[in-house]
Amino acid sequence: MNALPYFLTASLFLILFYGCYWLLLRRNTFFRLNRAYLLASVALSLTLPLISLPDSWLRGADSPAVMESVTLPTFSVSPDAPDTLYGLTTDQWFWLVYGLGVAAMLTRLLMHLRAVFQLIRSGVAQVRNGYTLVRLPKHTGSAGPHPSFSFGRYLVLNHADALTEPNALMRHEEAHIAQRHTVDVLVLEAVRAAFWFNPVMWFYKRALQVVHEFLADRAASERTAEAPATRRADYARALVAYALDVTPTALTTPFASASTLKQRILMLQKSHSSRRALFGYILVLPLAALLSLCTQPDHNPAVERANARPIDGEVYTVVEQPPVFPGGMEKLSLYLGEHLTYPAAARKAKATGRVFVSFVVTKTGDITDISVLKGIGYGADEEAMRVVAEMPRWEPARQNGEPVNLKFNLPINFQLSDTPTPSAGKTEPYTGIRYFIVDGKEVTKAELEAIPPATIVRMDVNKEQGTIAITTKK
Repeated sequence: MNALPYFLTASLFLILFYGCYWLLLRRNTFFRLNRAYLLASVALSLTLPLISLPDSWLRGADSPAVMESVTLPTFSVSPDAPDTLYGLTTDQWFWLVYGLGVAAMLTRLLMHLRAVFQLIRSGVAQVRNGYTLVRLPKHTGSAGPHPSFSFGRYLVLNHADALTEPNALMRHEEAHIAQRHTVDVLVLEAVRAAFWFNPVMWFYKRALQVVHEFLADRAASERTAEAPATRRADYARALVAYALDVTPTALTTPFASASTLKQRILMLQKSHSSRRALFGYILVLPLAALLSLCTQPDHNPAVERANARPIDGEVYTVVEQPPVFPGGMEKLSLYLGEHLTYPAAARKAKATGRVFVSFVVTKTGDITDISVLKGIGYGADEEAMRVVAEMPRWEPARQNGEPVNLKFNLPINFQLSDTPTPSAGKTEPYTGIRYFIVDGKEVTKAELEAIPPATIVRMDVNKEQGTIAITTKK
């Protein structure tokens, strides 16, 4: 899959998965499942756009298979020299803007990491069972003391908390460390850098950090001998009593944050969600499957037939003497090279791939029953059908010396060329085919015409370079 369609499709999956979480799952008390869902949905959003479903899944039972007829060599079409702005192509501008965004996000992440580790190094470290306790010195600045937090294997206490080591705070941050919540945050930060243009990633990070708080609150409130209702109430009072006027560190969450305090207290007191709430997680699966089908390339669009005329007699798929394009295969390649254009929508979307066009050469040499068996969309399918429909009359196929109808498949490969243009920012007019290459070696036009058509497996036409390249059977 090309870059732009991939990012757009992955963003759609991210929006779908987060929308389902916000509507169906965020109020559940299945905190571990919510954490797994948020992380798994990000992973699926990145991988599902890369999966191409088999054609047999997308093709109806009555639709013909791609190879159920004589298949011509693959012909390739490349766009003319790409449009440029200030010496850069559209593709180059896309990667430049995207790269600057990624670089800015990664720089921001590295600066935050540097700030956290500078803060950790400024304190006094003490190794404890399962983590390292860091006591920060007394804060003398005007911005107020740093909040206590955990990051990786470090439990960092500000000067006030280091003197008393509040029990609730210690249990809460130890739970963060034991459950490796920092890894989740860093993974999401990396994905945010890649998808900096998609604001839903900010919501993902916030939702995951809230779930982390719920998980740590539950673990901390359960580490006492009191009855469940009593220990939850005591822990809630400890949250409220804790100072709320500190500013959170960039990649960390303080023990008590004003923005999440109400949610955390409500979740502490909330009864466990019923098992029926689990159906919310299952409901996401068909929605994701539907979106995956909708975002598949047009492998087999509804059979759209053009130039359909009644066909007199049987349609063959194998004959003794196949039909011939006027002038032979070399003229067919010239015809396709001169008449095929790369659709603007396909160029903008960076869409590439093969379009399989099926058609029948009748016993009179006319072209009819044109359809797309497998396409790539973005106007490429329609362009391939148009060029086939406008073909001149062929010399018909013959069986036992009599003209017959024959069904053909023509694979047309739409590909984008990375070859630089002859002059910066300008294109040369198309002047026809000037170079002939067979199996990687340049030949003359006469040598090209002498190649038996049955040995040709691929023919590429590059209008920009004026080249026909043929690959033959070895």
